[in-house]
Amino acid sequence: MTKLGLLLLSFLAAGLIGCASQKKAAAPEETAAPVEIAAAGPVESQSTAWVSGVPSWYVNPPEDDDFVFGIGSAKLARSDRSRSAAEHRARTSLTFQLEALVDAMETDYYSESGTIKDAAVAEMFEAVDRQLASTVLRGAKIKERAIGDDGTVYALAVYNQVEAENAIKGVIESAASKNARIKSDAALRAMNAAFANKLSPPEPVVTGDE
Repeated sequence: MTKLGLLLLSFLAAGLIGCASQKKAAAPEETAAPVEIAAAGPVESQSTAWVSGVPSWYVNPPEDDDFVFGIGSAKLARSDRSRSAAEHRARTSLTFQLEALVDAMETDYYSESGTIKDAAVAEMFEAVDRQLASTVLRGAKIKERAIGDDGTVYALAVYNQVEAENAIKGVIESAASKNARIKSDAALRAMNAAFANKLSPPEPVVTGDE
């Protein structure tokens, strides 16, 4: 399990334990109203289209140069738990993509800078991982949510790419100010290249009964 995934799944576990302590079951959800993003988003909220019993945006997640997407689903004993689990899994799917991007950045950094493996650089990219995990937890929005006929809840998470870039830049600049061996220009070029090549389509995280 990746570092970002472990952190997000620990939040999921804490949320499910909190739900279990409630004495009164929540009323079941009957409709799946999309959640609006506060700022202008890449996709307009609209009625969900279904493909073979699954939301179309779950089968073919949106693509946008300014946003990163994640998908998740869950079918638990209670609808409120299913909803919470699906949303956490969508955020986890999103962070898996960002982690892959950071891995690509680290590889490209050594090519850009012409340097060999360095402990300070490795520590910098580990800090980037941690910072992205934190910013995704705070900033990722649930753009769409839908409930299948069998009670499975599907969720689509979205995260603003500019926020991810700013989080990464902050870590790079801080690390470079403390260690002259770190070449911030090469790191930032590697970041731009990684985002330009963009991430692979999001993969769903854990679907099924629990």
